[in-house]
Formats: sequence, structure tokens, C-alpha cells
Amino acid sequence: MVHKSNEISKRNLYDRVKKLLVSYDWSDCSFSVSGKDFKAHKLILGISSPVFEAMFYGPLSTEQDVLITDIEPDIFQLVLNYIYTDYVEITSIEQAFELLYASRKYLLEHLTEMCIAYIQENISVDNVIEVLNYPEYLQDKQLISFSLKLFCQHAYHLIQENKVFISLSCLKLILECEKINIMEKDLIKQVFEWTTCYCTLNDITCTFENRRQILIDNGILKLLRIFTLSMDDIEEITKDENNLLLPNESDHIKRVAMQSEDVASNNYNNLLGKCLIPRTSISMQWHFCHRSPIRPVAPIVIDSSNNVVTTRLKSNKSIFLNSLYIPTRMAPAVTFRTNSPKIYSEQLCISIISESDNNVIKHTNFMNNVEYNAVVDVELNEPCLLKKDEWYKICFTWPQNRFVSYSYVAEFRDTVYKGHKICLDFDDSSSVGSCGSFLGGLKYCL
Repeated sequence: MVHKSNEISKRNLYDRVKKLLVSYDWSDCSFSVSGKDFKAHKLILGISSPVFEAMFYGPLSTEQDVLITDIEPDIFQLVLNYIYTDYVEITSIEQAFELLYASRKYLLEHLTEMCIAYIQENISVDNVIEVLNYPEYLQDKQLISFSLKLFCQHAYHLIQENKVFISLSCLKLILECEKINIMEKDLIKQVFEWTTCYCTLNDITCTFENRRQILIDNGILKLLRIFTLSMDDIEEITKDENNLLLPNESDHIKRVAMQSEDVASNNYNNLLGKCLIPRTSISMQWHFCHRSPIRPVAPIVIDSSNNVVTTRLKSNKSIFLNSLYIPTRMAPAVTFRTNSPKIYSEQLCISIISESDNNVIKHTNFMNNVEYNAVVDVELNEPCLLKKDEWYKICFTWPQNRFVSYSYVAEFRDTVYKGHKICLDFDDSSSVGSCGSFLGGLKYCL
């Protein structure tokens, strides 16, 4: 039985070569990688990589152990896994970048493509700054373009909440963008505040002069489109505690805004740039999650004693929540017998609560005329960030009215939604005891 199993494992070339990776039989070269030794086979390495071919079969070939100091042992093991099996399992973006460096060093083009594809597939608002912070020699034009577009879509949130993590090179890439979802005045204020973080991280005394010089020395002040600001915007910036403009510069910018002075006058453009074209915004890519109705269940009855319905939600990636889909009331029987209006006035409050700290991160009131027996889209006043792997409660609350009760169809019951690179978990509970869900779906953006 054992003999037969061994025969099966050696039937194809792939299995035979893979066996060499594990057993090191007939190995004829070795590597010392950051203190760990690896054995391998010159022929297999040479036919896979031009670098290894030159190393073992070129005019400068050597029989000595190869010393490698710029790659970690676990990454070098992945390189060998790929060379021997044409397969590699990447588990994180950090690992993908380290493997990308190794693949480029040894000219393993297909492995390079695999690393870039993995990074692009797994970029999100949680790690896009980390991706943009990587050195230029590890970057890829397509990868940078994709990352910048994602960042600029959520620029207001990402800059405001993550200034301390934005590197100098990353900031310059952002400021070179023509399209970004943040007002220029807010962008300028955030960049001025960023200089305090930069000083702290680089042990620079945080003075007005030092912070301003950081912007000047690195050409950042020129990338700010200061001459596109309105008078009100300029006033807001100059009054801000992080303002880095000199009084004479502020006066010059105001005169330009009033069209009483040319941009290039007094040579201010040497520091401030001279762009008069404002940046434009980027359309958000919204996606829809519709919870499939399983089957009709008992309706939810809302009255003075039962006026709150709750759904818990968790996502495996951070998302920006834009709107919620909920059912409207079931039509009263009288509407079927008479010419009563098919429209009524719906009124309820929606609160989104982070369970990690019990903090209400969004509260909105909905009041509108809607049709009976329908589904309505309740749009939030602005998108709400739900962080990955954290539970949130979405509470629907109706005004208490002791004399009236209303019924709502609640047939949405599936607890997991998978679609467009995310997985959403739902957990429904309410004080009214229905086994169906009041939340029928949502609109989100990655």
C-alpha cells in the first residue's frame, strides 16, 4: 500500500521536483540567509532565474555558500517554494512587499505579478497609507495609481485621522493629485497640522520656523493650491492655530482672490506656486448589499411599548456606510376597500453605535412621505465609517404613541452577505420579538 502511494506521488514532474524541495536530495548549492542555512539545486534555480543562472553557470560562478543579508529567511523560503512548485501562499500585504523585493532581485517576473496582484486585491482604507508609504523602488505604477485613487476618494477621513502615519513621500504623491475628496482649505489646514507630527517623529523642535521650512525644503508649499481659495477660506486658514503662512503672504493671497494683484507678483510664486486651477472631486463607487428574503414571517408590530428594533452588523473590511434599506408599513385593511391614500408619513430615528465603546457614531432622523408595502432608502447625512471586525448596533426608534400601532414586514433573515470583496455578518434582535429582520440591506463603499 505504501509502495503504491509513493508511485502516485511521483507520477508527474511537478511532484518529483516538489519532493526535492522537502528532501534536499542531490542538492549542490547552499545559502546562508540572515543566519539560517538553505540547500537547493543549481539547475532548478538556474532555469527559473537569470540571476541564479549567472550566479551558478556564469563566468563569475562560485562553489562557495551564497550569503544573503537583505532578505529574511521566511521570505527566501517562499521564493524557493515558488521556484520548486510554481505556487506561493501570501498571507499579508507586508509579506507581499517583502516577497516583491525578492522577486525583483532575482528577476522572477511571474512572482512579481503575483505579489502586485495580491497587494491590489487587498488594499483597503485600513492599509492604503501603509501601501503608499513603501519606498519607490518597491512600487508599481498601476499599484500607485490604484492606491492614490482609493486614498483620494476618502481623503478627508484618512488625512484627518491618520496624519501621524503619512510619510513625506506619501504626502507629496497625494498633493500632486488633480482629483481629491477634500476641500482645498481643509487640505491646507491638515497639511499644516501634519508638520507637527513630522517634527515629533523626526526629533525636530516643533517651532513655526521649522515646520514651515519642512514644507519649503520639500516643495510641499508649492503643491498647495493656495491661490484657488476664496476670501473666507483664507481668513479661516490664517486664524487657524496651525497656520504657517506669513502675514505678507496672506495679504498677497487675499489681493489675488480679489483680483487686484497678479499671482506672480513680488515673486511669491517661488514659494507658494502659481496654480489657479482648483482640484475636482471623485465620484464614490457605491455598492449594494441586499439581504435576500427567506420567507414571510410574523410582522414587526410597533407601538408605545415596543418602539425600538436593532440589527447588529460586522464587516471583514472597513466600509463607509451611506444608506440603509428598510420596509415601510403594511397597508391597513381599509386601503383595500376604499380609495384611501396609498402614501403615509414615516418618521423614525436611526442611531449607529460602536459596541467597542458604546459610542454613537451616527444619528439621523428620517421623516418623509412613503408608500405602503415598499422598501425605502434612508440616506445618512454623510457616510459613516464602520471599522473592520468590529460589531455595530443599528437602532431604529419610532416616536412613542400609546394609541396607535403599526405593522412592518420583516422577512429578511440571512445572516451573512458576501459580495464585492467583503463579507458582512448580521445579527438581528428587537424588543418586539420577531424572527425577521427590519434591515433589508445597505449601500456601502470600500
